[in-house]
Order: sequence, then C-alpha cells, then structure tokens
Amino acid sequence: MPKFDLTTPERRKAAERDYWWNDHAFLRARFQNKYQISPRMWRTNQPSPKQLAEWKEFGIKTIVNLRGDTDASFTVLEKEACEQLGLNLVFLHSESRGAPYPERLIEAKKAFETMEYPALMHCKSGADRAGTMAVFYLYQIEGVPLEEARKQLSFKYLHISAAKTGILDFFWAEWAKIEATGRIDFWTWLTTEYDRDDLKARYKPHAAWSWIVDNILKRE
Repeated sequence: MPKFDLTTPERRKAAERDYWWNDHAFLRARFQNKYQISPRMWRTNQPSPKQLAEWKEFGIKTIVNLRGDTDASFTVLEKEACEQLGLNLVFLHSESRGAPYPERLIEAKKAFETMEYPALMHCKSGADRAGTMAVFYLYQIEGVPLEEARKQLSFKYLHISAAKTGILDFFWAEWAKIEATGRIDFWTWLTTEYDRDDLKARYKPHAAWSWIVDNILKRE
C-alpha cells in the first residue's frame, strides 16, 4: 500500500496535511525561490498545485521534479495537478548531499534534450539539487561556459557551499580543473575516470554549517 494516495477524502486530507507541515509547504506559500535561468528554463522550490496552475497560465509546458518518483505526499499531489492541468511531468533524481551518479546525469541529458519547453525544474527548497541541475542544464544543454553556469550554485539561491551540500560545488570544481587542461571531454571523464566514492572521501564539509542545513533548514 502506498504511503500516500488520494483515493479517499481521508487519505487526501492526510496527504495535504503531511505536505503542508512535514514537507514545509507553508514556508513556500509566498516564497518560491524562483529564477529564470534561460529563455526556456526556470528553477524553483517545490510548487503547490495552486502554483502549478499559475505556471501553466504563465506558459510552462513541462515540470521537472528532481526529487524522484515516490509515493510521498508532495509527489502524489503534484502528479494529480499536472495531469489535471495538462502539464508534462518528468522525474529525475538528483542528490543534495552526495556526488552525482554518472547514470543519473546521462538520464538527465536525454530528458532535457527531448522534453517540451518552456520548462521548470524544482527540488524541495530550490537551492541544491535545482542548483546543480541548473549548472548541468546550462553547461551541457545550452552551451553556457562552465564558469558562468556554476554561478547557479550560490547563496543567492540559498545554497550553502560550506555544508554537506557543498559536495556539488566540489564536483563541478573538480571537473573545471580537468576541463582547463583540454585533455578529455566531460562525458568521457564522467564515464571513465570520475570516481564518485573518491570525490566523497576527499570532500570535507564544515560541521557547523552542515548542522544548520540538516537540523534548522531541514534540507532534504
């Protein structure tokens, strides 16, 4: 049995209650952390069904959920809203405190190359997963120089690079050093030389900032 579904009025209320309080939707009612990163792509935090309707009215065609396809309250509500609104819903999985998996970036590339635009990508807070995927999208899909694309991971978007979430910055910094040598392209490096476990072992987050992100900001 799924953790949350909308099959009865009682289960719908349970999903909405969990979404509002446990997923902190009440904090996102007025603050969406939304930014346009290119003429055809926006980034934001988790949109509510009401906000999805507003994005539909604005002209958005595709929603990219970076939290993965689950039976969580926010997912079942988003699925229902997108279906009712006629919005395409694409699920990708990105990490907020872990080094990227090559196979997930390959999947993301295929999705971005084939989806209908304009589109909106989101995670929970719109800071970390939305940030690193915005870097990836601009760099790999739109051809923006890496130095410029990496600005998507900054405190402007509430991303804290000193915490565990800073491993995302560390990943792109690692590739930037290799790209500067000109000896190998990104996809060859990612699939033949990149060592996710080694990158994780070498990254040293700041303990206090990590505590704040985990326990006060309660990032996913």
